[in-house]
Amino acid sequence: MDKNEIVLDIKALEAMGLHSEAIYTIEYDLNSELKIHKNSTPEEKKQAKIMNDLAREFRNKLQFILKFKLQATKHLESCWLISESNLETAVNDLSELKDAMRNKGFKDVDKRLRIIPILTTIEGFESYEEKKAEFLLSFAMEHIKYCDLAIKTKKMPRGTMWRCKEAYSIINGLKEELKKNKRYHELVDTVGVLGERISLAEVQLKPETEKEA
Repeated sequence: MDKNEIVLDIKALEAMGLHSEAIYTIEYDLNSELKIHKNSTPEEKKQAKIMNDLAREFRNKLQFILKFKLQATKHLESCWLISESNLETAVNDLSELKDAMRNKGFKDVDKRLRIIPILTTIEGFESYEEKKAEFLLSFAMEHIKYCDLAIKTKKMPRGTMWRCKEAYSIINGLKEELKKNKRYHELVDTVGVLGERISLAEVQLKPETEKEA
């Protein structure tokens, strides 16, 4: 799939009385883990465990791509919103992921993982914006909790600190798309708190880092 196959004509949208911006979603229905029955043979149990581990690995990879590479925001459990500016990256990253899944024996991956353009009215677009604001606030609070725990315990894996900083950067950028949203100021305050918590956590962790060095 090419990016140009997905991008829609703005003038055509307006002519139909729709919002001038299309909404782009990534929707997925990845393989569920196989049930391992007690009557299964050792080989069947082994193969089921291999496929379950792979399914879990691919779900985790997709979550990482959505949150930290595509800066997607969660709309529904298996439906995420992406900006048009990230379409090309999304097409490439998801194609690579689907190829990896095929190579490991997963079927119907094109049906299970798709990029879909959504046409909506102005009112409908505003409801999507509401969900975006809600997700960003939740995303910020999730990482504030990680920082609070680090401040309390004086411990935090480097990968978690990296994610906290990335979350701050992503939220700080995406919040500017929501200036007209009623929760914009709440979002500004919350991401500000996240920035403060990251700084406090770094101060707490610095002596440990110096000690290790």
